[in-house]
Amino acid sequence: MRKSIVYTLIACLLVSSLPFSVTADATDDIPTNAAGTGIHDSLVAALTQADLVTTLQGTGPFTVFAPTDQAFADAGIDLTTFDTDEENATLVDILTYHVVSGKVMSTDLSDGLEATALNQDTLTFSVSSSEVKVNDAVVTLADVESSNGVIHVIDKVLMPPADPVLVDIPATAQSTGVHTALVAALSQANLVATLQGEGPFTVFAPTDQAFTDAGIDLSTFDTPEENATLADILLYHVYAGAVPASAVTDGLAVTMVNGDKATFSVGTDGSVTIGDATVTGADVETSNGIIHVIDKVLMPPAGEICYNMVSHTIIPGATNLICNSYLYVENYTMGGQTITGCYNTVTHAVSDVSAAICGAYMWTPAVNLAMTAGATTIHTSLVAALTAADLVTTLSGDTEYTVFAPSDDAFAAAGIDLDSFDTPEEIAVLTDILLYHVVAGTTMSTDLAEGMTTVSAANSDDLTIHVADGAVMVGTAMANVTLADVPASNGVIHVIDQVLTPPADATPDPFEGVNCAVTIGLTADGYGFSPAIVNIENGETVCWSWTDATMGHNVKQIDGAQSTTFVADGVTSGAAATTVAFHQTFTENQTFYYACEPHISMNMFGEVVVGDGGVEPTSDDDDDENTPGFMASTMILAALGAILFMGRRRSL
Repeated sequence: MRKSIVYTLIACLLVSSLPFSVTADATDDIPTNAAGTGIHDSLVAALTQADLVTTLQGTGPFTVFAPTDQAFADAGIDLTTFDTDEENATLVDILTYHVVSGKVMSTDLSDGLEATALNQDTLTFSVSSSEVKVNDAVVTLADVESSNGVIHVIDKVLMPPADPVLVDIPATAQSTGVHTALVAALSQANLVATLQGEGPFTVFAPTDQAFTDAGIDLSTFDTPEENATLADILLYHVYAGAVPASAVTDGLAVTMVNGDKATFSVGTDGSVTIGDATVTGADVETSNGIIHVIDKVLMPPAGEICYNMVSHTIIPGATNLICNSYLYVENYTMGGQTITGCYNTVTHAVSDVSAAICGAYMWTPAVNLAMTAGATTIHTSLVAALTAADLVTTLSGDTEYTVFAPSDDAFAAAGIDLDSFDTPEEIAVLTDILLYHVVAGTTMSTDLAEGMTTVSAANSDDLTIHVADGAVMVGTAMANVTLADVPASNGVIHVIDQVLTPPADATPDPFEGVNCAVTIGLTADGYGFSPAIVNIENGETVCWSWTDATMGHNVKQIDGAQSTTFVADGVTSGAAATTVAFHQTFTENQTFYYACEPHISMNMFGEVVVGDGGVEPTSDDDDDENTPGFMASTMILAALGAILFMGRRRSL
């Protein structure tokens, strides 16, 4: 009920402004009715000039928002000025902006409603209690029916929105506010002029956040080779041709400008990815192509190398772009110099090789780790070592490895002479060294996190990898990675400037798993046990542990305190030795007496009192021992023994 009241009010308002001269016949078409109103002469003349009368006499239906003659006058439209094909095309665009396909009555309108005009631009309606507007024009008369549609009279000429001025790809990227890093990279790689060319190009444009996530620091690309790598990365984002989103199908593979292929995936939800990057904004039009916004930086695929078919060498770190840019020149003038040799048009480097070698560089699938190392020309020593250690087959298989490969200079600096590894034991040492440079799996430099990472090397030792500000160092000696990410068919090589030395085997704990209640060592002079007398509980364990470089000692049970008689088949640590690690668990109350066999004559005795010590009944002898005379005698004898002992010690 409320809705019908509103429409009734709108209709009343519109009718109240109806010009009394307007007449219409519902059986006539739209142009005929417009011509008969008396207030649309300018409109009819414009339709005639633009050759649209026949169109609006068609079956339709059409809805026409018809500006009055006064509206045309207010707009300053002079039909005599539309005298070229381009100007008449503009007139057609204006007039078709007043036409909507279908019959839209006033009762179909609502506030905020949008409709697409015949010129494909959008009309917006505003409905209030006092008026109805289409864009900024007021509807002064609604629902004038015709045989092929309806006319709504409006008080202004509607002007189509101006088409955006398209600029080239770099300028468009610069204007987005989220591609500052991309534009800076294009500038550094000297690719701005390329992407300002005629095209068309399709650019997959990573955002600033994507560059940040990739850890790309443009300041590190400061050599011709590094800038060539940057150019290779950027051109992997460019396709020569126009690829709108509508042309993308699942599995579509295209060859990018750098020569590498990229593959599209289309999800069931309509999402589009290229490589591992998701398209977050599609079909940004430019004057020379299309931009699709992506959320990751695309990295050219590894697994291919720049291989020379004549010299059988590779160029470590070379990109597809560099590999295909070698040109042999004679007496070529460059930078004020005349050069002859193998010239790279990307890096501008000149090498002194033959024309045959210069023309033989090929971007080709990578070979296995062993062959790749052999082809680099800087790993002669490494390959020889792998051969000596019988590891070539290991690094030639299907299993993927990451190899930190010392250069020939690194082997020379380490003083490693392979001729000296001529026994099975020495070959085993060499194998251990080499396997310390190998890690299972393929780890690219971009996979390494900032800070310290510990991985397990193929020899089972821990290997530390330290990343700081983009620099990569390996091992405790902090060997520098001088060249990263040399691809192979079964992994990757990182060149390092030192030979890594495996950590020394840790001395095993001789008492691992043993709960030592007391540990007995040696006195400072090496002729006594320390402590000499210990007390433990029944069931506890005593440990003896020492190293004496000057003499051997042992533990051997004797039959009483300071006795010189050893117990047959008694407890012993074995023969005297400079290093002793011995333990004994006592399972009954007793006093265990022992001596050092080589030094028993020097009173090197010890006692272990277990529990109550196995107390024995007292005897007269014991009483005698407690008499003052006995004690005095004992003290005199002990003093004499000490004097003799010290004299002997000094004579040794």
